[in-house]
Amino acid sequence: MYLYKITKWYHNCEMITEKVVREYARQFRADVYGTFQKRADAVFELIDALSSDTHARSPVELSLSPFFRRQYSSIYDGLDEWQYDAAALETVLLQALPELEPGGFRLWGLDETPRRRQYADKLKDRGYVYVPNSVAGNKPVTIGYNYSTLAYIDLEGPNTWAAPWTIDRTPTDWTGVDRGLEQVIRLSLSDEDHWHVIVADSRYGTPLYIAGLYQLPNVTGVTRLRAYRNLYHEPPPYSGMGRPPLHGDVFKVHKPETWSEPDERHEFTEKDAKSRERHIVIQVWKNMHFQEAPHCPFDLLRVATYDADGQLVFKHPMWLMVSGRRRLSAKETRKAYLRRSTEEHLFRFLKQKLLFQAAEMGSVEQDERWSNVVGLAYWNLYVVRDIVGRSVRPWERYKPTPPESRSATPSQARRGFGRLLPELGTPASAPQPRGKSPGRPKGYCPQPRERFKVVYKGQKQASDAA
Repeated sequence: MYLYKITKWYHNCEMITEKVVREYARQFRADVYGTFQKRADAVFELIDALSSDTHARSPVELSLSPFFRRQYSSIYDGLDEWQYDAAALETVLLQALPELEPGGFRLWGLDETPRRRQYADKLKDRGYVYVPNSVAGNKPVTIGYNYSTLAYIDLEGPNTWAAPWTIDRTPTDWTGVDRGLEQVIRLSLSDEDHWHVIVADSRYGTPLYIAGLYQLPNVTGVTRLRAYRNLYHEPPPYSGMGRPPLHGDVFKVHKPETWSEPDERHEFTEKDAKSRERHIVIQVWKNMHFQEAPHCPFDLLRVATYDADGQLVFKHPMWLMVSGRRRLSAKETRKAYLRRSTEEHLFRFLKQKLLFQAAEMGSVEQDERWSNVVGLAYWNLYVVRDIVGRSVRPWERYKPTPPESRSATPSQARRGFGRLLPELGTPASAPQPRGKSPGRPKGYCPQPRERFKVVYKGQKQASDAA
């Protein structure tokens, strides 16, 4: 058994010592390094430099880190030639997660995030991607890539950690739902011994996604539903004449007059982060289905939140679907979905701190490998979150002091990781200088790189139809 397979209870137990956690972190790092097959030393040192350097503004500046012992050219050479065993690496990451209590489940967030590359006209397969734009009147669209991320989220808050198990680029001939479903299937097959709950926003509230989850016995989906969807109840009993019906009465989410009486109703009161009372009402309709997937039923939840005066806190109630062969209770479903926003903290941290957005790679392959480097740098911080010293800025002193049992935040862990890294050591070998390179042959003139057009999906589909 791997040393770093430590249960969540054991992490919080006073019996555990800092020495044990450091050994667990060393073992994890060694196992990650063991999955690298080519350019292992350069890439591993690059991951360490990215995890600890808080001043670099681009990947090449990471060569100035004391933990990167090679020349700056080794960064891009390593990304060009890096090879690793993807299945073995995913297994190592799964084994590093906390063990579950009996009957528990692992909570995962599934979402896409864009990466802008509007000026890189020599990169192939770029498309139009959504980006938030705060300027009124500007379209929230740019040119680049979408990356689908499946990240582990702790069900118990309030921490903001979301460890990315996989970060995969979505090709332009795929949709985000296609890529996300492929990642979930991969997770289900890689870890068949655990129950996985996947939380996703309304983009994934489609018949294809729901039907895909229904085929996985150890996966449950908690997915938001758009308000204009038409759903159907179970069909009535077969009358013995004609074709058996597939659908029952229609249920139009945006038309209350089509709603039937809910099968369950839950009401309770709780306090929010500012100690304000909130009254929660959850209505549940069981065994609903889409017209396109009549044999894949799910539970439909309507979650309404009221303040002390009986007014809706949010303009519209929240509609959730619980799909799959195993179901969650209404309260567990709401609790799980409210943790989905933790993945937004992950995207912000990757882009603002770990150079996910700032890196401008010269090829699609380098771009994809860089996303894996960024993800592993985050895991570096995740495994030491309980022992890294908190580094609090002077202007942060007004904040409440966190309890000692609470882990450091990702930013705090990154500030202190450089001090901890010499004690952990590195499995990477020291560089061996081999003299001055002869460089390019005399008279060599490289050809200009090919330029690629941006893929416009509507135009591409129209040309295929023609």
